[in-house]
Amino acid sequence: MKSPFTIGPKIENSEDFIGRKAEVNHILTRLRTMQSCSIVGERRIGKSSLLYYVSQTGGQWLSDENYRFLYLELTDACTQTLVDFLRTILQQLNCPTDGIKDDNRPSRNLIAFDKEIVALKEIGEQIVLCLDEFEALFENVQEFNNAFFNHFRTMVNHRRLALVTASKQPLEVYSLEKKLTSPFFNVFSITELGNFTEEEALHFIAIAHTQVNFSEDELQFINSYFDPHPIKLQILCEQMMQNRERRWRDQLLLEEIATVYRQFLGGKYEVKSLGRQIKGKITLDAVSKLLGTVKTTRDLLTGK
Repeated sequence: MKSPFTIGPKIENSEDFIGRKAEVNHILTRLRTMQSCSIVGERRIGKSSLLYYVSQTGGQWLSDENYRFLYLELTDACTQTLVDFLRTILQQLNCPTDGIKDDNRPSRNLIAFDKEIVALKEIGEQIVLCLDEFEALFENVQEFNNAFFNHFRTMVNHRRLALVTASKQPLEVYSLEKKLTSPFFNVFSITELGNFTEEEALHFIAIAHTQVNFSEDELQFINSYFDPHPIKLQILCEQMMQNRERRWRDQLLLEEIATVYRQFLGGKYEVKSLGRQIKGKITLDAVSKLLGTVKTTRDLLTGK
C-alpha cells in the first residue's frame, strides 16, 4: 500500500491539509484589509505547508477573485539576488521585466518593480506574496539591505501588496542580528505555529484511518505513543502501517520510531520519552464519529 503520509516535504495537495483553523483565520482576516502576517515556528512544525495552503486556497476562502497569491521559497537560486528576486516575482505575475536591469542601481530596480505592482493594483488586483524561509534573505544583506526593506515597507503600508512570510524566529530577531534598522519588521502580525491541538490531531488520525483502515490494536498503540507534533504524528502512523509487513514487537518498533524522529528533527529521542497518552480517545468508535465532522469541514471549502 502506498503511504498517504507526508514526512519531510510540505503538503501541496490542499485536500490533504489538516487543522490550523485558527492560524488560517488569523492570516485571512489580515489579508482582507491587505495587512501582512508572519508565520513563526520551529523547524518541521508545518510552516511551509500552512503558507502553501494559504497561497493555494486564500482566494477561495476570501471569496474574491481579485486576490492573486504567489508562493516563493527564498532558498531557491532564483531569489538570491535583488535582481533575480524582483524578476522572479514579476515573471510569475506575468508582468514585464524589462525595467529590472543588471546594470541598474538597486533603487531604480525597486522603482521599476513598484511601477508594475501599482499597475496591477490599478486594475483591481490584490497581490499577496507568500515568502517561505524568509530568513534566507538575511544571508545576503548587501543585496537585501535597509533600502530594500524600507521600500517594501512603503509598498506594504500603502496596501500595494501584502506579505505572508514564514521563518523559524520573528523577523525582528534576524534584523537585530544583522544590525538592520529598517522599520519594515514591525508591520507584521505574528502567527505562532506550534503543535496540533488535540482535536486537530484526532482529525488527522480519523482521515488517515479512511486511507489505511487502522485496527483497534493499531489505534491503541497510536493512543499510547500519541504526540501532537505534526511530523511526529505522521511518522507514528506511517510506522504503524509499515509494521503490518514487518511485524516487529513493540520495543523494536518504538526504537525505529525514535530513530526516525532523530533523523527528521534532530535531538536525543529515546523510547522512554516517546508520546503521551490520551486515554480512551483514539478508538474505532471515536474515529468513526469524527469522520462526519471532518467531511463537513472539507465541504466548506469545496462547496459540495
